[in-house]
Amino acid sequence: MMLKINFFIGVICLLGLGTKAQTNANFLTSGQAIKNGTANGIGQFASPSLTGVIAGMAKVNDDDDADLFLTGDARRPGTYLYHFKKFTEKGEPVFSQGEKIKLPFEETGGQRTVVIQTPSKKIHGFWRFGGKMLKSATFDRNANAFGKTKDIAITGLPSGATTFGVIRTVQGKYLFLFTISKPNKEKVKITTDSAYYTPEGFWPNDLNEVGIYGAVANSLDNLSKLEAKQLTSLDQTYYGISGYTSYEDNTEQYLIYGTRFGNIHAHNIINEELAPLKYVIDKNHILHRSPSVNGYVAYFKGSQNKEGLFVSGEGSIVFYPNTKQKDKNGNLIFSDALPLKQENPLLYGGSLVVPSLADWDGDGVIDMISGNSVGKILFFKNTGTNQNPAYQDPVALKAGGIDIHVQPGYREDIQGPQEARWGYVCPVVYDWNGDGLPDILFGDSRGKFMVHLNIGTKTKPELAVEKPLYIKGLDVHGGWRSTPGVANMAGKDAYVILDADNQFHLYYKIDAYNISDGGKLKLTDGSYINGHRRKGGQVGRAKIHIVDWDGDGVKDMLVGTGRGASIPNAKTGLPYNRKKKNEGAAVLFMRNVGTDSEPVFEFPKMMKFKGEDILLGAHECAPTTAYIGGNGKTLNLVVGTEYGTYMFYDRKDLSW
Repeated sequence: MMLKINFFIGVICLLGLGTKAQTNANFLTSGQAIKNGTANGIGQFASPSLTGVIAGMAKVNDDDDADLFLTGDARRPGTYLYHFKKFTEKGEPVFSQGEKIKLPFEETGGQRTVVIQTPSKKIHGFWRFGGKMLKSATFDRNANAFGKTKDIAITGLPSGATTFGVIRTVQGKYLFLFTISKPNKEKVKITTDSAYYTPEGFWPNDLNEVGIYGAVANSLDNLSKLEAKQLTSLDQTYYGISGYTSYEDNTEQYLIYGTRFGNIHAHNIINEELAPLKYVIDKNHILHRSPSVNGYVAYFKGSQNKEGLFVSGEGSIVFYPNTKQKDKNGNLIFSDALPLKQENPLLYGGSLVVPSLADWDGDGVIDMISGNSVGKILFFKNTGTNQNPAYQDPVALKAGGIDIHVQPGYREDIQGPQEARWGYVCPVVYDWNGDGLPDILFGDSRGKFMVHLNIGTKTKPELAVEKPLYIKGLDVHGGWRSTPGVANMAGKDAYVILDADNQFHLYYKIDAYNISDGGKLKLTDGSYINGHRRKGGQVGRAKIHIVDWDGDGVKDMLVGTGRGASIPNAKTGLPYNRKKKNEGAAVLFMRNVGTDSEPVFEFPKMMKFKGEDILLGAHECAPTTAYIGGNGKTLNLVVGTEYGTYMFYDRKDLSW
């Protein structure tokens, strides 16, 4: 029930209307996602799901600017229409809140929507049903819905298409594009939860590669069959092409598509054939790489001679302005990415966000630092008060003068090279070296536990490059995707993570880069506290927050989990073994009935909002606390979600 309530609340916030100035607004409502606190009501675009997938663009309002169709994923299905509003002074496109579009079938998030508009202003939608079948329908503006579907059979494909797209050629025909995987012989069977590198450190199987097949249609009306043929070799990129769009430059036309690892490709289209591969590059002639995982693309041509490429993925949607220039090799030059903006959005930090609340810039009010799945650490400045915080658009933190961007790459993610761009940074703000300045300690997808020391000043923080923590001279390695629990306990700086046994383990700081072993944490019955019932990629993931939650003077633990976690044991642990079967990422309260010097914990309890379990998606959630909201004197709860939003819970509405 709670999952449904939170989802409903999130949608209501997402679909809010109006653009009134928010100077006196309250951005915190208990049980709802925190709102963006910009004074003019224009803020970072908030994706409706973990991955915002661009479906296409069309001039729905019959004005000179195209509007954006965006779909959710399997975790939060839905198709939304966002109306273009304006450009900011910096050239950032601004869109409205989303309007949910009705489809003629139940959405599961796996159909992959593609939207295209014809010169007659008709808007067509296409959906994949299996690898060799599409369904199509036209959009009814008055009903805000797509009508009855028609089936389109696809022949000529050697295997099922993983993604698809459709563009209109300069000759007035329609070119359908299908992503096809290169056949590979599996040498080692890989499960979704584990990785199997060879003793030499190589992935045992061939890396999956893909290419493009295409089919031409003279018209989109009454289309029932497509005959596909191969357009490229099946080695254009690793693992996946996300989406397709086109760009016309005088008499030339280019097919542009995004990839899983972020490169953006371009082919000159000549009579429905594709010329050799070129790239979308920056002004320094370096290949653009989208800031998020995957690259769903749409070309936007605005009314103010402003045009460029929209790219979406897990964690962001950005706009690359087109310089309309090419380099000597024929690559297309686009300016650096600008963030999309939105009217009255929720506060948004990417996907799978992990917040930590602290006064970062020394102005006396509590800001937010947050990690996310693409490996960034973001700063949300509070321009309001602690009673009524106004968190601004995020700014990426730098270390050593360079944006922090954790990328595990080929080797350092336990799920394999296909996870190369997921950083899953899980930070906590704490004065680790005792100099009075807030530092950042974090875990990530590499299973590493690192520290960025603050070498700036109280009002101008500056981070040094990441350094590992060491135990007995060896760098600390623990459960991946975990937030370390850090707090002063009995006069010592304590540090808690999940160890190699997937059990909660206590360490103590020796100095800024070294820790000593404090032993495994235990329950009142003397048993160790385990983190998960499954192995491989499902281990770790715990978001540990150490705080005196019940006010008895002894520090407890709040633990954010994924839906499959089973703390403290596989048979009776939470949240997996709840009596109610609707799974969800949960916040667990683990009361310390020992002391700060010798902690002992009770069996965990589910955190509840107004009597119902807090359940937030599937992957994981991340709790933190601070004296914000209300009278500024009550310790309230903020939880980061997989959808990139931050839920606020007033203490008076919580129980356990």
